[in-house]
Amino acid sequence: MTRKIFYLLALCGFWTSFLHAQWQAVPAPADRVFTFVQSGARIFAGSEDSGIWLSSNGGVSFAIYPTGLAEMNFDIRGFEVHNDTLWAGIAGGGVCRSTNGGTTWSVFNDGFETQSFVIGVKQIGDTVYAAVDWAIGLQPSGVYKSSVKQAGWKRTGTGFPTSLAGVTSFVATQSGVMLVSAALAGLRGNVQVSVDNGNTWLNRRIANVADVYTLEAEADTVYAGTSNGLYVTKDFGASWQRLGAQFQNTVVDDILLYNRTLFAAVDGVGVVFSIDGGATWSVMTGNLPIDNDFVSALFIHAGKIFAGLSAAHGVWNAPLPMTGVDENKNVPRAAILEQNYPNPFGNAATSPVLSGGNSSTTISFTLPKAEFVTLKVYDMLGKEVAAIMKHERKAAGTNMVVFNAQHLPSGYYFYRLTAGSFTMTKKMLLLR
Repeated sequence: MTRKIFYLLALCGFWTSFLHAQWQAVPAPADRVFTFVQSGARIFAGSEDSGIWLSSNGGVSFAIYPTGLAEMNFDIRGFEVHNDTLWAGIAGGGVCRSTNGGTTWSVFNDGFETQSFVIGVKQIGDTVYAAVDWAIGLQPSGVYKSSVKQAGWKRTGTGFPTSLAGVTSFVATQSGVMLVSAALAGLRGNVQVSVDNGNTWLNRRIANVADVYTLEAEADTVYAGTSNGLYVTKDFGASWQRLGAQFQNTVVDDILLYNRTLFAAVDGVGVVFSIDGGATWSVMTGNLPIDNDFVSALFIHAGKIFAGLSAAHGVWNAPLPMTGVDENKNVPRAAILEQNYPNPFGNAATSPVLSGGNSSTTISFTLPKAEFVTLKVYDMLGKEVAAIMKHERKAAGTNMVVFNAQHLPSGYYFYRLTAGSFTMTKKMLLLR
């Protein structure tokens, strides 16, 4: 999208413009940033060619942090922080780990057959997962897993194309569902989804989209930045909804969720945000130098938003826009669906027994106002197996219901709450 077209869209009412936003350049090495992460008081940036950067002054400046590892001189594409442990996914260098908040790093690559192009890492419990991009003669694409105690990578499950090129992003939802996006995917699909800890993978292609560049998860809602705009799914990719007509035919390079505000980096436009779930958008590009450039990474710290551009333009920051949201009030946007308890449940589970026997579990949800509620249970294939509530009016506040699964076999199930325009899905495990 050209700057002229952008201004026409603004005049037509597609955007609310905040062009007075004043950005400042942040002293940093000359390189493109792929990703940011914070660990304690430290902020790390993963760069394209100059390894890892460190800011110990709250993002006032960044400097190359020498790790002494050849593997960390490649493109650092993804970070994961888990307490004091930091994981780095490196395109060409595999996985490196720090167990002391980023002070020292070590290689964590045992089990990879060849040089691996890792674009994202996720730790779930005592297992760490890595999404690998395919390159000719090197590690097959897919999601690999290892114990966090000792590296021993093995490719997970079936259904993930071994030669899927252009893997771009890797996220895990609140329920543990994993999604991997790809550009250059062709008919092999631009989003791969696993609902069973990587044992099987399904192609959840976004229609009319060639490339998916980034994924971002909020609870069990997942946003996708693509070559044809911004999309959202609330059913783990079974269906996708476009957000905003103004995004059509534009590239969305990064997405960030903060304090119930959705930020996006859009080619030709810069940085935009929405406080209503993507219904309307405002631009805060201001003096950000996006001519012949684009924002590749977004990050928020201490009331400022950071934008990583190219080596020529570097890292910039600006004050966060006033969104009208009080960070000190934990008010749900529409409703809250809690994890069932006990979970796992069933005769073979070690969880406590609730009324109704070992086949029962309790599901709780909170409503900010009285709503008509539907609560259903689905199997791994998306087939409805139980309707706990069908369009029942429930009062504001916390509601609880006991679900008896005595008619169901062992396995993972999903329960989905719909209350007004709100929908959320969570996963539970029944053990016989």
